[in-house]
Amino acid sequence: MYALYRYAQEGRLMDRSSQLNFGVDVGKHELVIASRADQHIIKIANQPEAIGGWLKRLPPDCRIGMEATGVYHLQLADLAHAAGHQVYVFNPRTVAVYLKSLRSRGKTDILDARGIVRYVQNEADEHPLYTPSSATERSVQTLLHRRHQVVKQRAALRMSCQSLDELTRAPFDPLLAAFDQCLRKIDTQLRQLVRADGKLHALATRLRSIPGVGPLISTALALRLSRHPYRNSDALVAALGMDPRPHQSGVSDAPRHLSKQGNGEERRLIYMAAVSACRCALWRERFEQLIARGLPSTAAHCIIARKLLRIAFAINKKRQAYSVEALSGNCHAT
Repeated sequence: MYALYRYAQEGRLMDRSSQLNFGVDVGKHELVIASRADQHIIKIANQPEAIGGWLKRLPPDCRIGMEATGVYHLQLADLAHAAGHQVYVFNPRTVAVYLKSLRSRGKTDILDARGIVRYVQNEADEHPLYTPSSATERSVQTLLHRRHQVVKQRAALRMSCQSLDELTRAPFDPLLAAFDQCLRKIDTQLRQLVRADGKLHALATRLRSIPGVGPLISTALALRLSRHPYRNSDALVAALGMDPRPHQSGVSDAPRHLSKQGNGEERRLIYMAAVSACRCALWRERFEQLIARGLPSTAAHCIIARKLLRIAFAINKKRQAYSVEALSGNCHAT
């Protein structure tokens, strides 16, 4: 790495075909950085001053890859993007599978950084470049994620209290009520944020015209569609992990299962939207046709969820609301 810095200072910068690749293992307090051009490892604090100093020593147009780690990777990703580098933020689950394939003799931050830089060199072209979110988009995304955590904790507490008698359950009732109040406040804040962004609000409003799609899923889909320009509806379906993954070898063709890539909460929401949509006469008929073919109800709902995602993609592309006149019956939005 230090040799590369010297070459850059001498004006011997490389062209795009030989641009530098960096892999960063992100921690709360420290960044471990590896370069594919050499085997040197450097460690810097996960602070703007240290990150800025490191970026200033790099040649232009480097490729820098890292895993998504909650909020800890955002400083590096934003600063590297502002400095003109190509930034990739990878799904940790995908990178973990890749790192296991390297047959390392252990797991350390250094080994992870070296594995990530190999992933950048070999696989980055299959991933979209990172682009920073606006303040509103980041706030909406954070609230959606935190809401998901509250819902999980509330569900776990409710399930654990199901077998309790009324007297034993009484101490937990205030906590369950507090969870409900917290969710109402989050939903209110989400509505306020979406209304403050004209583009996001217009798209969310159009998406709500889809049967079964309510305020929450319309907000999540509007955020995703405004952030990522998907090439086609199949890409949107795959991004939410709703695409069936084939498992075929020779004459063997095992049943397909969802890939379950991407955001689990968004996948849950679009599934629940499909369940709600099936209360309409239009989608209920399609659901019953799938059941008549021998499909289980879960598979039938997943098929309808994929159809709803394709409709959402078309609405975003054509900037038109769904034709509610074609519906019969009443829909209960989720």
